[in-house]
Amino acid sequence: MKKVILANWKANLSLPRAESWCETFAQFYRPQERIEIIIAVSPFMLDRIAQKIGSLQGISLAVQGISSYPQGSYTGSTPAAWVRGLAQYTLLGHSERRRYFHETVQDVARQVAESLSEELQPIICVDQKLITQQTAALAAEELEHALWAYTPDTPATFEMARSVSDIAAILPQFRQKTDNRPVLYGGGVTAENSAALWRVEGLGGVMLGKACLDAKIFASLVNSLSA
Repeated sequence: MKKVILANWKANLSLPRAESWCETFAQFYRPQERIEIIIAVSPFMLDRIAQKIGSLQGISLAVQGISSYPQGSYTGSTPAAWVRGLAQYTLLGHSERRRYFHETVQDVARQVAESLSEELQPIICVDQKLITQQTAALAAEELEHALWAYTPDTPATFEMARSVSDIAAILPQFRQKTDNRPVLYGGGVTAENSAALWRVEGLGGVMLGKACLDAKIFASLVNSLSA
């Protein structure tokens, strides 16, 4: 599998700013066969962003979360069925979703099932303390199709990444619990530390938050990791 650079816009970019981001990124981005760029966007702008950036080589879209339930009487939800054909991935279980929106291990497990039912590949964010519970909540066939993102759930890691040695030490636990599925690292990843994190043996890629919001800087980061 290709290594992944995931850009999580979170709730930072309005639609006009997001479209401008895509235009700027397209000017500076240099595709590489060995790397997949995944951009995680709000569900309401998926269609427009797919039109803006979908033709670029090596770019995939992820939706920032979906409903734990199918289509039906669930006001305010975004069923996975509505995302099919627009995104390739779902970004699930992010620490902000668990903290601010009180999503549980069981909620995330249902979202994984909903994603796979619509042929969307789940990327499951989880801290070290939850990896055992979260993997236990999934069926074996669900584990086979999931990607994982190690996202430490401590205040310091929102702005400062874990050390390379810490990540390297924790990674075998994640690989063992997830049946050796690819694991990304997300938490304080910046233009300055991304190269060192990228080289951690066995790591499937990196996930960026603030560091991806400037399209030109993000494209430069992507190009440097591609080199």
